[in-house]
Amino acid sequence: MSDQDGPLFLVVTIKPRLDRLAEAEAQLQSMRRNTLTEPGCVFMHLVQPQDDPDNWIMLEMFTSRAAWDEHMLQPYNTEGNKILEDLLREPSDLRLCHEK
Repeated sequence: MSDQDGPLFLVVTIKPRLDRLAEAEAQLQSMRRNTLTEPGCVFMHLVQPQDDPDNWIMLEMFTSRAAWDEHMLQPYNTEGNKILEDLLREPSDLRLCHEK
């Protein structure tokens, strides 16, 4: 099986600006609600590490890389990511993972 086959998992580390936490969370939750309606989205959870409360993690699973690529083209995602630029301390760290 190639990296293009099978489910795609994502671990996204998000570093919201501490003075704009509510705005950042609202934007992320809006994007999450829209994403959960996509047929290729299996799950998407915004979580806060107990040992690192200033950062958040978005845990995601898509049915395939193609489904995630389609997700990345959605207007609520492209526009939402532009809005997030001013709400984050630095760009998010995105890790793409495949099941072993």
